[in-house]
Amino acid sequence: MALSVVGLGLGFARWAGRADAADQKAEIVTPTATATVTRGDISTSRSISGTLGYGATHVVSGSGNGVITWLPAAGTTITRGQRVYAVNDRSVPLFYGKIPLFRDLDTKGTVGRDVRMVFDNLRALGYEVGGQPSPGTVVTEPVPSTADSADSSPSSVATPAAPAGAPSPAATTDEGASTTWTQPQTRAVRRTVRDGEAVLTAALIKAIKAWQRRLELPASGELTVGSVLVLPAAVRVSALSAQVGAPATGDLLSTTSTSKVITVLADQSEAAAIDNGDHATVALSDGTTTPARVTSVGTALQTQDGGDPSSPKLTITLVLDQPSKLKQVDSADLQVSFAAQTHKQVLTAPISALLALQEGGYALQTPAGALIAVKTGIFADGQVEVSGAGVEEGMTVVTTS
Repeated sequence: MALSVVGLGLGFARWAGRADAADQKAEIVTPTATATVTRGDISTSRSISGTLGYGATHVVSGSGNGVITWLPAAGTTITRGQRVYAVNDRSVPLFYGKIPLFRDLDTKGTVGRDVRMVFDNLRALGYEVGGQPSPGTVVTEPVPSTADSADSSPSSVATPAAPAGAPSPAATTDEGASTTWTQPQTRAVRRTVRDGEAVLTAALIKAIKAWQRRLELPASGELTVGSVLVLPAAVRVSALSAQVGAPATGDLLSTTSTSKVITVLADQSEAAAIDNGDHATVALSDGTTTPARVTSVGTALQTQDGGDPSSPKLTITLVLDQPSKLKQVDSADLQVSFAAQTHKQVLTAPISALLALQEGGYALQTPAGALIAVKTGIFADGQVEVSGAGVEEGMTVVTTS
């Protein structure tokens, strides 16, 4: 009778074996080493090439008139409250948030998510911003009067004062008609504060003024569009697109995340089996491995530069569980292994404990020489999934090494 010890590669899966160990024949070997049958998860894996870097690039564009008077150096990390660039020698700082400053905030009582963004950032920077009405509270908000704002041109309605440089109420036009001017008017409306909104209160305006004084800006208590740059988090400047002295319009600079990430381009079928939060293993250049976690799985198919246009890929982003492993490396090509198939809480034994039976199938041998027929499942990382009558967690089996 012949005896063979099975040594199988990573990722091989096979169901084999026989139900009755008594019918099996195998040459019993003298124990050279033993191992224990354990219970746990076992997974096969697939390896995909990845790239270490700082992730996707975000282009920052100027949003106002003026001249660029300061730009950061490439490689600079910018956090909340720090200036990103300067226009006409006025700093444009970074605020964290998901909604930009899309309007001028210059009227007490204004309600909105943009107000909440300002409130949250100034509070995080240590300013006294006061309290806020809870969601569901009804407040009075001043809004421009539609009729009056439309009537900002000459009209027949007299007003107490005229804009600077405008004709006085008694002035006469070329046509001989009397000209008067109206001033923008506001009206009060009742608003319910929704979740994620805040109100521009007196305390918040005071905090804005204090913050402006610290930045050596005019302490008006008002914020205009373009006076702050809003991004989700801190950024790293990857490249400059403009230079000092250029107009403050168009692309100014590019930013990335401050954390290193691994980017993998996977086929749609490969990406379909990967979800946010999944764990992966990264092979390093020194021959060691380190764990990583999936943070995003893209939904837009794209073709690599020079790649096959008929085989677009999806972008998968991961972060290392131990970033210090690649602290000194800014870019590298890496191999990332993802779990392809997982069986949870099954019995496993070393592959070297399998004995191939002459009649087919496999068995485990106890130190006393008894053979126990097993069915095999997933093979991975030197372990094999085993099951069958008599196979129990904690039992000792013979191995060949």
